[in-house]
Order: sequence, then C-alpha cells, then structure tokens
Amino acid sequence: MISLRFIWQFLRHPTQVGTLTQSSRTLAEKMAEQIDGSSEVIEFGAGTGPVTQEILKRLPKNGRLTCFEINPKFCRDLERINDPRLKVINDDAGNCERYVDNLDCIVSGLPLVCFTESKQQEILAITSKSKKYIQLQYTPLLGKKMRAYFPQVELKFVPQNLPPAFIYVCKNPAK
Repeated sequence: MISLRFIWQFLRHPTQVGTLTQSSRTLAEKMAEQIDGSSEVIEFGAGTGPVTQEILKRLPKNGRLTCFEINPKFCRDLERINDPRLKVINDDAGNCERYVDNLDCIVSGLPLVCFTESKQQEILAITSKSKKYIQLQYTPLLGKKMRAYFPQVELKFVPQNLPPAFIYVCKNPAK
C-alpha cells in the first residue's frame, strides 16, 4: 500500500526510512514467519507497522513485542495497534539494551546500507547477542558482513514487494 505520509517521511528522512513505500503484506508475512515460535521479539525500525501486525499474529498469547522506532509520526501509527503484548519505544534501536534484557529474537527493518560503518557495526554488535536476527534489506550485498557476526546466515528473496526485498535470517545456535 502506498501512503503519501510514508513517502513524505522518506523524503524528509531518507536515511531513517530507507524506502518510498511500506513493506508489502507478502514481505511482512515472510519476515514474521521467521520468528518461529519466539515469545520475546524486538523490532527495530517498525515504521508504520505492517511487519509489527504480522508478528503479533504469530506471537504467543503470553508473548511480548517491543518496537523501536525513531520517527515520532510512525510511533503514533504503531500506538494505534490495539494489542497488550505490544510496547512502542520512540528511541534509536542502538539504545535497546536500556529497555530490554532478553534479546531472543530481533526483527529489523533498519536501512543498514544507509548507515555509516560505525552505526552498522553498533547495530550488528547488538543483534549478534540474540539467538535470531531477521534483517530486511534491498540488496544482497551484506552477506559477508552478516557472517562476520553470525555463524548461520540464510538469504531469502521476496520479489512481491516494491522494491523487491531480501531477508537475512541470522542465527546464533549457541545463545
């Protein structure tokens, strides 16, 4: 779904938003499928919530989803999702450890390729503490970087999105 508000936020903050359009339903479903029974999920860069809503459909009744979104307008969209398992935090994902202790499963829509090298390293250092890290990107070129932080990295392609997308599914079985 194309949202003029979303496009406007991209034009104002391209390195925060990363794309002109929200995630398609197909992409959101494919990302959420990867949580695979996790009950404590953290979402980085939740945007307006298409992935958030799909995660909530798959989250156990006693589960918890903590979303980090830096854009206050998008936070308001997320706060409209009526689910007691959802907590929305208007802060940088790099500060997540101030708010959560359990980094079981992290789902990220952050536009890593738009970040500086040091910001990429900061996010990947945090996510490498999790058992599972699911990262949306629009390029397959981050595989080597992901493998430096995770022993298992699988790349999935989702052509039914504008633009077509890649999902990195990274695992730390020893965690």
